[in-house]
Amino acid sequence: MEFLKYVEQSTDQVAANSKSERIKKIHERVRQVKSSEEIGVKYMQAWEEKIYEREEGREEGREEGREEGRGEKLIEQIKKKMEKGLSVQTIAEHIEEAAEYVESICKLLQEHPEWTPEEICKYRKGNGKTQE
Repeated sequence: MEFLKYVEQSTDQVAANSKSERIKKIHERVRQVKSSEEIGVKYMQAWEEKIYEREEGREEGREEGREEGRGEKLIEQIKKKMEKGLSVQTIAEHIEEAAEYVESICKLLQEHPEWTPEEICKYRKGNGKTQE
């Protein structure tokens, strides 16, 4: 119980009033760590690194979202142009994408007409194909 009290309130007074030598030793070590400039600098560096890593992860997620959105829009365009009877080459020229990419999307749209653009993107991503 004394240890829990110390964890909640890690003060000199709580440590001094404790009957446990272990708590007093722990408190002394905590004080040493808190007063160490070197450890404080390392802590701040680790904290900054975590912030940078978190921001990098967020930016990567935003970029992936933009890429997926772009891929879905391209698939919608391809589908509309297919419905108009345009050839793969013509569609590729209109949307300024590689004919191989357009052909692969057309094939998926023909094989799976019920799939949404989002589902096609997920399928392509799951099969190791990037969205050009």
